Amino acid sequence: MAGDAGTGPLALLTPQQQRIARCVAQGATNREVAVRLSVSPRTVDHHLRNVFAVLGVRSRIELARLLDRDEKSPAVL
Repeated sequence: MAGDAGTGPLALLTPQQQRIARCVAQGATNREVAVRLSVSPRTVDHHLRNVFAVLGVRSRIELARLLDRDEKSPAVL
């Protein structure tokens, strides 16, 4: 299930969930994400709900903060 996210929180997500989480964390709306990834807005909503559940966040802002912290933390080798 882990994708290209290494050992951070994104490693818990599928590759599609990772793409959606990154887009949302950058401020994109569900509709904008859907257009960017060539999926329906309902598909984005479905994946985003799963992302929130897996990562234990309740808002887009919490998601953005979590991903920002993950990107700034040093990689463990």
